[in-house]
Amino acid sequence: MEKLNFKEINRLMDALAKLDQSFQGMFLSRSPQEERIRELSRALAMEKAKASLSEIPVEELRKSKAGIRVNALTEAGYTDLQKLSSASNWELSSIEGIGEKQIEAIRHIIAEFLNRLTEYSSIRLSVDGEENTARSRELIAALSLYRKHEMIRRDAAPLQENLHNTVEHFQSVGIIKSRLKWMFSSKTAKAFSVSALGELIAFFQSPFYERVSHFLALYQEALSQSEQEALSDFTNNAADFYAILEKLGGQKAEKPLLYSSIPVRLAQEIDAFSLDLSCFRGELRAYQAFGTKYILHQGHVLLGDEMGLGKTVQAIAAMSHLYASDPGAFFLIVCPASVLINWCREIKKFSPIRTYLIHGFALEEAFQCWQAEGGAAVTNYESMGKIVDRINDHMKLSMLVIDEAHYIKNPEARRTRYIRLLEDEAERIVMMTGTPLENHVEEMCSLIDFIRPDMSTRVKGAAQLSHAAQFRELLAPVYLRRLREQVLAELPPVEEEQEWCVLTEADRNAYLQAVNEQNFMKMRRVSFLQDDLSGSAKAIRLLELCAEAKAEGRKILIYSFFRETVQKLRGLLQEVCIGEITGDTEINARQAIIDSFGRAGDGSVLLCQIQAGGTGLNIQAASIVIFCEPQIKPSLTVQAISRVYRMGQVRNVLIYHLLCENTVDEAMVDLLAEKQSEFDAFADESAMADATENLMDREWVRHFMEEERRKYALMVI
Repeated sequence: MEKLNFKEINRLMDALAKLDQSFQGMFLSRSPQEERIRELSRALAMEKAKASLSEIPVEELRKSKAGIRVNALTEAGYTDLQKLSSASNWELSSIEGIGEKQIEAIRHIIAEFLNRLTEYSSIRLSVDGEENTARSRELIAALSLYRKHEMIRRDAAPLQENLHNTVEHFQSVGIIKSRLKWMFSSKTAKAFSVSALGELIAFFQSPFYERVSHFLALYQEALSQSEQEALSDFTNNAADFYAILEKLGGQKAEKPLLYSSIPVRLAQEIDAFSLDLSCFRGELRAYQAFGTKYILHQGHVLLGDEMGLGKTVQAIAAMSHLYASDPGAFFLIVCPASVLINWCREIKKFSPIRTYLIHGFALEEAFQCWQAEGGAAVTNYESMGKIVDRINDHMKLSMLVIDEAHYIKNPEARRTRYIRLLEDEAERIVMMTGTPLENHVEEMCSLIDFIRPDMSTRVKGAAQLSHAAQFRELLAPVYLRRLREQVLAELPPVEEEQEWCVLTEADRNAYLQAVNEQNFMKMRRVSFLQDDLSGSAKAIRLLELCAEAKAEGRKILIYSFFRETVQKLRGLLQEVCIGEITGDTEINARQAIIDSFGRAGDGSVLLCQIQAGGTGLNIQAASIVIFCEPQIKPSLTVQAISRVYRMGQVRNVLIYHLLCENTVDEAMVDLLAEKQSEFDAFADESAMADATENLMDREWVRHFMEEERRKYALMVI
């Protein structure tokens, strides 16, 4: 029998116990973290409530019927409850007619006001301005830690029970841990102990142990994050932060606004729907959770939430719910070609659902894989003709998602007929559009006729009431639309989206020419190199964004580094473009252009070369900003956005970055992500700002162009 090292055995057993304790501790820390967030939320709401006391006149004390001498308080200069709250008992008692009982009544009434104000206060988090307080930063740090730990806990949860059972097994199996016990044990017990010890050593060398250790390391790393890292996390993921606040009770959402015009009984039925988000990798706002339940409960719906409220996320959450009970389910997403990549990326980001891009030269192979494996197929309207017959009468779809549903408003159009062929194959149908369809009743009726033909006659009959509450209630079973000001009390000032576009043949040919020429600046103009922008993927998506913005009563500011791009877009946009600001534009003329932009109608566009339009201008009339390409200097982007988001801006600002996969755009975005934390940390310090300002140096550019030429070497122009 081999000689055992009992000191090492005890070390391994102790390590095993500590491993289990630490791993279980990750999950046990959830409740204290949630309670900490609630405490900080209430403290922040109390701060806001105290500030609000200045808006409540002291006259409100008369309503208490406590016999308080309000006139005496007013004459003494106490005109509002904030001043009264700040006064000491001695100061109040010096006022004639204000005694101990009245002071007690005053304190009690103010406390009631504070509690009520605190309960209904909406918390607004910020990384700058007056709301960037120590308490706010503390709450942001707590939310960031909780958010990161929740992602770790979600991914680590499948290991929790297995690890605990493994530890209990080794602790109870009877491994001999001392020399004395070894001496008095039987040969059978010794042999069993040696065998179990071998299993224990194998456990510490196993991939399972490595995974457990990996999650623990991530958990500890999150604990050591700096305040700057937490603020950066909030800047990049503000929606998740507010979703957590709603979930934990630190941010209230008015239910009538979440429901829109849905009758109470139906809203309660939908709200009671049991939503399984175990496979969803994100945080839903309260209105998004309701929208997801609405999709699943109603089955055939038209989701019309305003632009920027996350219709895509709600659809993915609904798919995740269905996937949780049937991982082999089939989902089909039909959307414009310009957002194909976006859909694929969002599904992969928020769910474990297998995703297939049914488009282009790989269409056939991708379709066969989807048909065999299940998951989400993402295709565009133009490709539907190639696959619809193989789905119709051959496959059952758990959900059919139709993005930008107004594309099929014409019943006679070929794309509409293709979609309608799948009506019986889809258990659930979700049509999505941010366009306010109440203003286009005929289009709405056409869409409703597809998903709920039983309702279309009634809707058409009530068309003359299209702006009345009764009409909205009639639509409630099939149409849900919420506006940003309804459901986002904090109104996040800026939301950024990466709009990934699929290169057209014209885009690819022009880009390959730039690669062969080894012209980096020309490569950066990908999708705007050709003179005819009708074949430009970015231009197509830009026009779609502009059309949606016009429908929502917004104006658009478009930035490009390149004057040639600005000039081409001027020709593309024609009359909707009210002017352009480039390096050639006279300084005095710039304000006149901006004034004209301010007076222009909805959907108007102002084009700016980013060096000229990114500094020194106030362009609050715009609430949508589109960047045609990534910028080498991050400060250019920040300054350009600040022209729109500044004092006087009354609307939330939506930022869109037009990007093409497998091009210089993707390389620059990846590099920016790597350097963003460094830039965030030093952007305000001039010496370090200079060091981080240029994202790429000559060596990076040279290396990238060589790699790009190698990648495309076999392609023929």
